[in-house]
Amino acid sequence: MNPLQPDAAVVAFTERREETRRPEPVSMTASPIDRRRLPLNSLRAFEAAARQMSFTRAAESLGVTQSAVSRHVLNLEEVIGAQLFERRGSSLALTAAGQDLIGNVTPALDRLQAGLNAICEIDRGGTLRLALPPSFAIRMAAPIIETCRAQGGVAIEIDTPYVLESLDSTVHDAAVVFSRPRVTDQVMDLLWMEELTLLCRPDMAPRVREEGIAAALARETVIHIRNEAGRHTAWVELLRAAGVAATLPQGIVFDTAYMALDFAAREGGLVVADRRLAARDIAEGRLAAPLSVTAASGFGYFMLFRPDDLQREAVQIFRRRMLTEFAPSLERLPAGSERAQGAA
Repeated sequence: MNPLQPDAAVVAFTERREETRRPEPVSMTASPIDRRRLPLNSLRAFEAAARQMSFTRAAESLGVTQSAVSRHVLNLEEVIGAQLFERRGSSLALTAAGQDLIGNVTPALDRLQAGLNAICEIDRGGTLRLALPPSFAIRMAAPIIETCRAQGGVAIEIDTPYVLESLDSTVHDAAVVFSRPRVTDQVMDLLWMEELTLLCRPDMAPRVREEGIAAALARETVIHIRNEAGRHTAWVELLRAAGVAATLPQGIVFDTAYMALDFAAREGGLVVADRRLAARDIAEGRLAAPLSVTAASGFGYFMLFRPDDLQREAVQIFRRRMLTEFAPSLERLPAGSERAQGAA
């Protein structure tokens, strides 16, 4: 049970007290308080109410009812023998005693939180836990993570979940997500927006360029990459951008871009994928972009952080290194990628 959550009898008692309560200062005799009597839950409720200037919003931030916050504030007033809030119409205002108390409570809670986080950091051994999309982790992240490890002296653990939208329910310190732009209460940094292009083996590129997409679709193996919008989405966007009306063959479907790109490079076939993810394959001559047409999918790669975690040195190093490498993105393709594309 939540320690701030009262039972029904307490709620009823509190509501009756609030109905009869007068706005004049509380007249009570308070005894000196020692640590055995510190009302920690009441102090948390008071700090939230003073910060939000609303019992309702304080209750929402603490995950309890408004009556629970009211009860704890009343309890705190009884303990210290002073009224902490005044009601002014529909709004709240701190009394002089409330202003004095909040000036001590907020810094104390901040220090307590910082101390606990520092202990957690020591307990984790300076480990930075990252969640990265599989294709991004394999094709883009290794040298960057090695640089972060060398600069920050931290151990790095990588998970590769296929779907991750938020850090709320995970143990990760940071994540890269493949997503459309969206509003979130977490820090979301754009690395790059996906730019789709047609890719194939270099030996296939001249014929694809000469005959065009429609003829190539009828002759070559078509490779699809499944995402949350559906397996044909990338092809549909590219054909629309190229002004080509063609029927898409069933082809082969992969659930990750790196598997699709690797199959296209080894076995042949046509795949529509992000230029940035394929840049190394293009630079090394494993794949080529036979046509200049590109299309925007509306998806991109974003970093996610909890706001509080941005104070950690390891997170700061990782964030700076990633932004330096990838933003802006297309101007930072590996050397030779454009030459390889033009020579295909």
